[in-house]
Amino acid sequence: MRLLTALIALSLFACGISLAQEAAPRHLLIENLSTKAVRSEENNGWTCQVRFTTSVPAVPTLQWGADESCPDTASPLALWDVKPDEPMRNHRFDLPGLSLDAPVFVRVTVSDTDGRRAQTEVTRVAPPAQFPRGNVERQAIPLTVTETEGVDREEPVSFGIPLPEGAIGSSDMAALVDGDTHISTSGRALLRWPDGSIKWLLVSGCVKVGANETESLQLAIGTQVQGEVGKQPHSMLTREAERLLVDMGPARFAIGTTDGVGTLQTDVRRITRTPVSVLTTVEGEKLTGVVEAVEVEEDTRERVVIRVSGHHVTATGEPYYGFELRYFCHAGDPFVRVDHILKHDIVSPDMQYGDEMKPFASLDLVFSPAAAGGEGAAQVAVEGGSLSELPDGQRLFQHSDTACLLGEAEGGRCPGLLTRGGFSIAVRDFWQNWPKSLSAPAEGLTVGLYPTITPADRYANQPNEWVHYYYIRDGVYTFRSGFQKRHELLMGPGDAATPAQLLARVNAPLVVSAPGSWYTGSGALLEIAAKQPEEFALYDELLHQGVDEYFDAVEQNHWYGLMNYGDTPGGRPYSWRNIEYDTQHGLLSQYFRTGDRRFFIAAERAARHNADVDVVHHAAGQKCGAGGPRRVGQAWVHCMGHTGGYYPLNHLDMSIYACGYCENEGHMWAQGNWEYSLLTGDEQVRRAAQQLADWGSGPNTVNFRYGNARVPGWMGIIAMSSYFATGDEYYLNGMRLMYEVVKELGDERYGLWVHPLSGGHCDCEEKHSGEAGFMAGVLMTALKYLYLATGDEEVAERIVKIARFTIDTMWDEQEGAFHYTSCPKTGTSPILTMVTANGQAFAANYSGDRRMMEIMRKAFARGLAAFQGGGAGNQVMYGLPIASAPEAIAEISRFEGIGFGEYSRAMLAAALSPARRPVPALVPNPDFEQTGDGWRTRPELAYEITTELSHTGAACAKASGKIAGQGEYLVTWYACGAPWEIVWLEPGRRYRAQMWLRVDRLGEGIPAPKPRIAFRSKGATRDSVSTNAYDLSRIGEWQRLSCEFEVPDYYDALYIAVSTGTREPQENVLMYLDDIAIVPAELPERDTYVYPTGDAAQARLTGGLALQPDEFTTTWQTISAPEQKTGRAVFSINVPLDDTYRLFARGMGRGADARVEVAIDGRDAGELAVSASTNHEWLHLPGATALTAGEHEVTLTWPAGCAAVIQKLCLTNEPAM
Repeated sequence: MRLLTALIALSLFACGISLAQEAAPRHLLIENLSTKAVRSEENNGWTCQVRFTTSVPAVPTLQWGADESCPDTASPLALWDVKPDEPMRNHRFDLPGLSLDAPVFVRVTVSDTDGRRAQTEVTRVAPPAQFPRGNVERQAIPLTVTETEGVDREEPVSFGIPLPEGAIGSSDMAALVDGDTHISTSGRALLRWPDGSIKWLLVSGCVKVGANETESLQLAIGTQVQGEVGKQPHSMLTREAERLLVDMGPARFAIGTTDGVGTLQTDVRRITRTPVSVLTTVEGEKLTGVVEAVEVEEDTRERVVIRVSGHHVTATGEPYYGFELRYFCHAGDPFVRVDHILKHDIVSPDMQYGDEMKPFASLDLVFSPAAAGGEGAAQVAVEGGSLSELPDGQRLFQHSDTACLLGEAEGGRCPGLLTRGGFSIAVRDFWQNWPKSLSAPAEGLTVGLYPTITPADRYANQPNEWVHYYYIRDGVYTFRSGFQKRHELLMGPGDAATPAQLLARVNAPLVVSAPGSWYTGSGALLEIAAKQPEEFALYDELLHQGVDEYFDAVEQNHWYGLMNYGDTPGGRPYSWRNIEYDTQHGLLSQYFRTGDRRFFIAAERAARHNADVDVVHHAAGQKCGAGGPRRVGQAWVHCMGHTGGYYPLNHLDMSIYACGYCENEGHMWAQGNWEYSLLTGDEQVRRAAQQLADWGSGPNTVNFRYGNARVPGWMGIIAMSSYFATGDEYYLNGMRLMYEVVKELGDERYGLWVHPLSGGHCDCEEKHSGEAGFMAGVLMTALKYLYLATGDEEVAERIVKIARFTIDTMWDEQEGAFHYTSCPKTGTSPILTMVTANGQAFAANYSGDRRMMEIMRKAFARGLAAFQGGGAGNQVMYGLPIASAPEAIAEISRFEGIGFGEYSRAMLAAALSPARRPVPALVPNPDFEQTGDGWRTRPELAYEITTELSHTGAACAKASGKIAGQGEYLVTWYACGAPWEIVWLEPGRRYRAQMWLRVDRLGEGIPAPKPRIAFRSKGATRDSVSTNAYDLSRIGEWQRLSCEFEVPDYYDALYIAVSTGTREPQENVLMYLDDIAIVPAELPERDTYVYPTGDAAQARLTGGLALQPDEFTTTWQTISAPEQKTGRAVFSINVPLDDTYRLFARGMGRGADARVEVAIDGRDAGELAVSASTNHEWLHLPGATALTAGEHEVTLTWPAGCAAVIQKLCLTNEPAM
């Protein structure tokens, strides 16, 4: 038990939770009190919202009434698992159904656990004014809709559109227009501006588009539009005593309000009864879903949404799994969309680890069409969409993403269509959400959403179980409490559309898009567009490429399955990302910037997965595994099997993420889910976003403390994005409570909490204090949102302080990037600038700090180079580089001075130039004589450059200490782009790799290290070749290890690694590495290739020469003749071996070609030709010179008028081609 407690405590600290912080005692105060009058959308009443915080956890009561006596009382709005008498710090009350003719009076009283009480004065709240008419007479918003499946389409659409403040006040002032024809349209306000005008409008209508065509439409808005359209009926819905009736025109949908049983019928016949959810337990008991509630969620003239909820109940009356059925009815449409949601909602506080994992054998959605079994055999769509007969007693079983069985016949990917007797059912993403089945028993049609698995051991003992089979490995379905999963279907008359049209509609719904300029110019979003978009074209090009590579990666790696679809593995070696860094937000930001539907499609998959699987939807305070009492709204953090629970603690060295952990507040996100819900009106995703937001701003703030900056960063982003998406001050108050702690812990000079760095952030014996840069970046983004909402100058000044902290403690001018943390021994990571730049660039603009602007312009350009080098698709999956980069782009576009496009092109050219490498070799840092950059060790192994010994020269790399669960000791940098990632080899060419390794200590029984060359493509490693292994019989000796290889065609990068050959733990490793080389295989072989250098700063200058800093890399000193007078520079270079050497110079001609005379040890060696260039190049002196080991002098002579600029010389024994 002590070990478990210690492991959890260690993990909690790593995740950002400090166990030592204690809040000082406080007086009981009521703070941040606000009231808001919210008019109902039906204009028949209003709600009084009361929001406030308390200085300590307290239980509130609201007294209210029609006069100042406030005779009535109300309990707080306690949603999900929060109890009305639970002491909280953030409080909210809603008083709905108030008369528009009268004000209301309110008074707040609170009491804490010590019996203290506090009370406010009585506040009068006036009823809200009428919604404004709007200031737009008529404006046409251009829209497009693209058909991608090759069939003519006429089907309903619903989409959200942002509107400028003050434009229109009523949804009747909007209509879809096709040419000169008004399309029947309804609208619903999803969000309103403070002035009452509509901020986000959900538009519903029906559109027509030809096969493979793009249709141009308009959304007309304004006061004139209401008159153009004329008065229309408000609704299709009729509410009767015990049923709801929806008249869509071609069909009618009726459903009972007590039993949830209904029918779909046309004027001439009944099509089907509503489906029944039937769950079969492991013991074989069939549990039919019992309806407990029927609710109308949406009611407009074009769309009605009805939600039915209940439970699958055992024979003894016990609920087993919950379910929901959501029916979507559209005007003019005979089909009804059906969403089925399975809910593992039976939870209790006394559950132990393992109790939450509830299995069942299958779950079918059973339809009873009117002509079941009476009109011929059923048919199913097979791969390609053609129909095949489904014999009686057989089923189509999609048992993987690539294979199905139709009876005994094998097939591929089935699109999910079942039809018989004039009735059709289509299932969205059928094969993508495998396992699935379709069958047609005599009594009806059955969709196996969780079909019976046959044979029972089909998924047992499979490779990559943690990826695909963890929840079905036992031949049944096992899910953790709190889990939900939606499946979307379409049902209707079989003759109302062709099979191809049905499949197109369900699997590729039409996406109605506005231009990017409309979204970004509406004012309803954060600023994410540049003032001159062309200046940041590279970012758009990378995202354009990246989203396609993202789709390709999902397909190539088979990242499908009903638990997985929409997510990608990552974050830890054996985990799913669980949408790390809010993938859907990054994708939707690009959708808003461009209107490109691909980004919407990718974001939709991520949002739907995240809303279903990754959020805890049901909890009862149970303690099951790592963390404290489980709460609704927490989110599972890159766990095995998404939620954990499938494996014991530390399975595969996954620590608490094997058993599941959902309290890491630095790994949760809701911003993208809010955005998706506003774009679609999707209630399932909206509800998940609210659950997470309510926990983050509610229970999470009761005793809020943190261990690193990303905790108030990500929780603050959740709170503020929730405020922006709802206008509810409850979330703004949640941010205020977290900001109290940020201020309390913040360093006076630097604004954030400066604390001793943890392992991995600093491995020095005496720990540095500070923070990880990307964590500070996330916090700055949250604080920027707080500033935008409140205008609080203190918040903006704090962002400036934090930005200066990152520059003062992490900026590396030579690399043009920030160190990973405040520890100077951590490497630079240019890609992390993509998440820090938003706050840093805001700080530069707010403060007017020109130096900060120059640094951020340079750092962001370097970050884009790393984005490109790391594989665009990989960066999209990673999520971090796209999480806030568009906001940074908007900030950087406001910088004074040179435009970013011109600057970044020059910077990127410099970064990609071979001259950025320390020496003119194919391995950027082959000998460790000048720097340790370009290499690193795997955790926890220490990495340093030592002069204790070397193979040649004065230094080598040393790896020492502990290591466990790692495949490599030392490895070159990758996923970072040039100049440190090896991206310049020629595909199809043969090369020779060699290096010198000395091993002094390894763990007992550990295999010999074996270096390898790993080939990468689009950010992923695909293959590798190895050298010979180190000979452990000669331990303590330098050994040359080598191999030849041909570069594969797919190559776009590679890395070199010294492989462990095991993941077993070792306590005391010691090894050294030196003299690494990759050379064309046809070159004459050398035992050792060397690259000794001499820098300009160490040269002896005479005559008219001077040292000056380089324009782009100001840490470089360069030699030139400023007044174009003659002069000499003498370099001393020590060569380690007797050999023949060639001379290279890093330099350029400033504005003109030039020639410099060269002498080696006083003997004329020829002239060095220097080309005119804006970037440095490695310039080669023709010929070669035989040199003995030791010191040699190289003299360069500038003639009068010479434009040469020289930064470094290098002598190498690598032969010329």
